[in-house]
Amino acid sequence: MTGSYKLIILWLLTLIGMVLHFNYHIGEIFYGIDVVRPDADGKVPLGVFIIRTLFYHLPMVWIILLLYGKRSWIRLGLWIVAIGYAIAHLGHVIGELLNPERNPSQISLLILVFLVSAILAFEHYAYWQHNRV
Repeated sequence: MTGSYKLIILWLLTLIGMVLHFNYHIGEIFYGIDVVRPDADGKVPLGVFIIRTLFYHLPMVWIILLLYGKRSWIRLGLWIVAIGYAIAHLGHVIGELLNPERNPSQISLLILVFLVSAILAFEHYAYWQHNRV
């Protein structure tokens, strides 16, 4: 499998993990758990749009860049972005582990997503190094 397709699969796995993460939150409704935030007023905060953009929308852009962007600086930029995602996912895992009401399903999923994002960062580095122009 070529490097770019391996990276695309890793980005897709990261995306699927984040969709599942949200799904796990909403899935708690079926067990009678109130998932509504105490300060909810019916309006979606700007922060939600930012998080959705960072973790749902932009990874699709990164995949498009992998398909069509062949310049070394694009590959370098994607490696740096992948490092940022790995750090963000690690922070999320730590946050969940420190949560007194931790959810084992979320913890296992978030650890898996972090591992995929760490592999993604390493693979992006190898892809950039192997294809430097």
